Amino acid sequence: MKKLPVFEMLIDENDDSDLMVDFIALVDKPAIKKDFLKFGEEFINPSKGEHKTEFLPRCISYVINEGKESEQAVAICNSLWDEHFAGQKVSYDYDDTLSTDRGKELAKASIENGDVVYIISARQDKDSMLGTADELGIPHSRVYATGSNQAKIEKVKELGIDKHIDNNVDVINELGAIGSKFNFQFAIQSEEQRIISGPLMVANQKIKRYDEERGEYEVFFSPATIKKIAIKLAKKGFQNNVNLMHSADMQLKGVTLFEIFQSDKERGIMPMKGFEDLADGSLFGSMYVDNDQAWELIKEGKVKGFSVEGNFGMKGKDKYDEQMAEIISILSETNE
Repeated sequence: MKKLPVFEMLIDENDDSDLMVDFIALVDKPAIKKDFLKFGEEFINPSKGEHKTEFLPRCISYVINEGKESEQAVAICNSLWDEHFAGQKVSYDYDDTLSTDRGKELAKASIENGDVVYIISARQDKDSMLGTADELGIPHSRVYATGSNQAKIEKVKELGIDKHIDNNVDVINELGAIGSKFNFQFAIQSEEQRIISGPLMVANQKIKRYDEERGEYEVFFSPATIKKIAIKLAKKGFQNNVNLMHSADMQLKGVTLFEIFQSDKERGIMPMKGFEDLADGSLFGSMYVDNDQAWELIKEGKVKGFSVEGNFGMKGKDKYDEQMAEIISILSETNE
């Protein structure tokens, strides 16, 4: 795999500069590890429910029109498809989840998103499970009747399942370590008070980007820049600048960022509970949702996380910087 150029994202602390974060969106796929941030025009991406045979011709035509050769366009579009719709392994519990209409809808949504979906249950009635599999279009080879909860947990581990959907709280707790790496989204902290909390930005997280001038490259935000972003956002009074799915036409009134902090272990400021594995210097926040429509979307799981947007400068990262960063990272791990 070729090594992509890396650029550091920057803002200008001058209040008159337009380099800043100016909106925070509520989104359905808070893929912090992939397309977490939005800045400027984004390259063409697959649409939800779009098949590969539909996406590739559309994408290739677009890329060729942007001046790329045919072979390069094919490679870029295949890479985009693999990145966005390779899917993850997701298993659904038959007894507690797929016995409900809501559970079946969740499974159908996973399948539409390109996930490899399994049915796993601690029961022996595999015939009933196979009937549900046929209804959802899941191959029989992905259906397992394990006989016990412990056997179900072991089967999840054996299959390398990324995420197990189960309304049985005890099982969820036992599988927490498996699913935690996918938990990059906000959580409902208080349903009564309508509070949601989670990560806004991840420090030093490399994010793939593409534009006509640079081709493919990666960007990241340092802890120092994230701190400047947080300060400028507060100074500008943008706490109420919230929209849905990065759409300027869907600004959400009554949704307020009332709490924001940056993890800093030296100052004794730890990451938010549930996100302890995020890099030091990451940004976290909580929102109060006094908007009935937005709250229904959150409760129904149609929006699951935060994503920031704004304008940023860029600085190239030379080889010396990269080597020093690797050395510092190794030394930090050694000293822990």
